[in-house]
Amino acid sequence: MNAYERVLAEDRRVLRELLRSSRGAAHCGLVLTSVALGVVGYFDGPRWPLIIGGVFAVWFALALTVVRHRGGRGWKSIERAYVATFGWAQWL
Repeated sequence: MNAYERVLAEDRRVLRELLRSSRGAAHCGLVLTSVALGVVGYFDGPRWPLIIGGVFAVWFALALTVVRHRGGRGWKSIERAYVATFGWAQWL
């Protein structure tokens, strides 16, 4: 491996660490999403919370499909899809 490839590998490692999320952050994201949808539903009715909740459900199903397609099995695949869906709270 030459110097250029080592630098690229190090950059990829740093980027992976930067974008990594945890189950705790995903729990926080789920709670924040639920609270936000509840507030919107309280003031504006059920239309937008149902639409946005449906988008999150589709995103979770898509993430689960990708994880399973790449060889993930059991609860670990569900956890990875959950973190992919709600792990965004880590960056707040």
